Amino acid sequence: MPLPMIADTIRTSVEGVGTNSHKWANIMHFRKSGVLTFPGAIAILDPILLNHYTVNSGAGFAWKGVAPVSSSLQQFRYTPLDGVSASTVISHVTAGVDGADPLPVSVALVVTLRTILRGRSHRGRVYTGPYAEDSNLAGVPWATNLAGILVQWQRLLSTALPGSGLSLVVASYKFATAEDVVSVSIDGRWDTQRRRLNA
Repeated sequence: MPLPMIADTIRTSVEGVGTNSHKWANIMHFRKSGVLTFPGAIAILDPILLNHYTVNSGAGFAWKGVAPVSSSLQQFRYTPLDGVSASTVISHVTAGVDGADPLPVSVALVVTLRTILRGRSHRGRVYTGPYAEDSNLAGVPWATNLAGILVQWQRLLSTALPGSGLSLVVASYKFATAEDVVSVSIDGRWDTQRRRLNA
């Protein structure tokens, strides 16, 4: 299916590998201000997003700190949804630092992105992970990790992006629209992304 054309919007794929080299990706969308070019917007967004995944923001927990050592970031792929611009791929090879045994790579925590509009086309999900066994407590995610991961995403929205000329959005490929994310939440139970086992 071809990508839609959505003005000033960048499809961003954070790509990595987990245990046994199973691939994973987090797909997000960002809108740039009209005064920024796509290359300029990507140059601003890339360090913000890298920090989000590798550096704790305040009381937040970055991906790197809770990811098993057998998993790693590999690259960020930025695709302007203007119908003509090529993707920009930037290498960011960074391993997780949690030395505990890894959970299955399909196990994920879901961060939900909400806009001011209702309906599935105006709500987004990010399947975070992979995770290690010490994030699991009797079959449920450890509450401290849940809280820290939520703070990390809230601070991306409220602290890292404001003033940058970029905003996190939910892109509807059905309607070819993008709406600003106004809040994030995290599900308090483990979820799965089965396609991670097929790559």
